[in-house]
Amino acid sequence: MASIDHIEKLDALDKLSVVTYRTGITLFGITLIVFSLAIADDIGFILIKNDYLMELALALFAVSSAMSAANLHVYDKKVRLIITWSAWIGLVLLITIDSEILAWLPIGFLCVCFSGIALKESFCFKVIGLKAIPFLLCISILMLAIEVWLIAIICLFLSGVIFIFLAIQKWRMPLHFDIGNKANYQI
Repeated sequence: MASIDHIEKLDALDKLSVVTYRTGITLFGITLIVFSLAIADDIGFILIKNDYLMELALALFAVSSAMSAANLHVYDKKVRLIITWSAWIGLVLLITIDSEILAWLPIGFLCVCFSGIALKESFCFKVIGLKAIPFLLCISILMLAIEVWLIAIICLFLSGVIFIFLAIQKWRMPLHFDIGNKANYQI
């Protein structure tokens, strides 16, 4: 975890990686809300009448996950490996699985990535519900797998709102807080 007393000198690539990471978190919050609306539209719970809302949600899942996983700043390489590889596995599955019945599987891996990110960020921020993100996302994936749509929609929507609140707090802090002390990273 970064020390607020240490101010790391960031080069342009460092700044780009932090901005990309934060953008991925922001986009993931939006994605969860769009995905919950797409599911609600598909089951007829609400009528949006947008045939491409689900495709948009899946594309947003892919983009937000790649942005955050590729630019994750975690000192411990084992933790970093678990978080990033779950995103890459999810992305590969998202591309290769063509079955709507198994769509929950790649999304589950992407949610493992963002559950790790939520836990990492919970050490720095007091966002209400942030520590509940892994539980909410796990429940939502389980509900998607067994097709209990209403509980999945609620958990996804709540997670999206929490991630948006996290994103707002992340954007308010200096960029160097995300990187911390470069000397502490395990390679």
